[in-house]
Amino acid sequence: MNSQTRRYLLIPAGLLVLAVLPFPYGYYMFLRLVVAVASALTALTIYKAKQSLSYEVVALGLVALLFNPFIVVALSRLLWLPIDLAVAALLAYLALRKDNTARG
Repeated sequence: MNSQTRRYLLIPAGLLVLAVLPFPYGYYMFLRLVVAVASALTALTIYKAKQSLSYEVVALGLVALLFNPFIVVALSRLLWLPIDLAVAALLAYLALRKDNTARG
């Protein structure tokens, strides 16, 4: 996955950072959907490109499971806060990192 394609991960990362603010419950359900879909699609794309289970694939798969909107993981707001920020950092890192796998 090239660096310009990965930039879309900044959208769920930004939404996760905004989750520290008090929003209606609907925002958090929307957030679950956006993060789960973005994580699952990115994990699938990375897996297809590398043909192996890298740390990115495993981490994004776990994020997709945690944030899935269908089987809700009920945690307190106090627990979700560091999780949201950690996942935002992971997504931002994956979006902005330099790709060292290019061969010339």
